[in-house]
Amino acid sequence: MGTFVLGGWSLNWIFTAQDGQPFTIGCPTATTAGLGCNAFLTLNQDPYSGPHNVNHFLNPAAFYNPPAATIVGQKDVRPLGGAPTQVSGPPFRRLDVSLFKQFHLTESRYFEFRGEAFNVSNTANFSNPSLGNYLDMVNFGRITSTRDSPNDPREMQFGLKFYW
Repeated sequence: MGTFVLGGWSLNWIFTAQDGQPFTIGCPTATTAGLGCNAFLTLNQDPYSGPHNVNHFLNPAAFYNPPAATIVGQKDVRPLGGAPTQVSGPPFRRLDVSLFKQFHLTESRYFEFRGEAFNVSNTANFSNPSLGNYLDMVNFGRITSTRDSPNDPREMQFGLKFYW
């Protein structure tokens, strides 16, 4: 009886670990007519310093506006700004687990018990900051959503299946 209940369990798991998604901080003040621009990164300023939470994920002091274009056809390309994808958003972490066992009645007839848990650690996986104007010191770098469904809380489900 002990082997029937305690032995023969199987465990499956999937752990997902991803770096944050790269994104670009644009220029809050246009530097050219009709062309976009990316903010420059300030030397000796870590873009991730500060609280580094959902209200202030990035450091606004780490970015500055390029100079404005002054003449048509100028050879100085600095008004176009810095490189794209200067920073990355929060990482993604998730653990899904399943546990199951077959209870044989005969060779071909058995019950299968299955328990599954998704997002076992109940980790919120946040999106990139949606407010990218670094001149707005209060709202810059604020994260307002998650990467997976609305909140993706921990989910558990159990099942019992009869095979004949």
